[in-house]
Amino acid sequence: MAKLKFTRAWRGYCKGQTADVPGGLAQQLIAQRVAVEDNQQSLIETAAIEHATETADATPRKRGRRAVPKPDSPDAAGR
Repeated sequence: MAKLKFTRAWRGYCKGQTADVPGGLAQQLIAQRVAVEDNQQSLIETAAIEHATETADATPRKRGRRAVPKPDSPDAAGR
């Protein structure tokens, strides 16, 4: 079996799709330039771990408004 990537649509396969194809048929499709060998499987995929970092939080906090006491009567303020 060979892993092929199709360069043109062929039967039920779309362009760009990969499939496992038996050896004789694979050679025929490569010769007709319908597909090419897919070498992507030989690549090793790796992942990097991101370490957790601590940052300072300098976000300004909103303060609530202080309630200003209202005078009891209108003439209490004018004394």
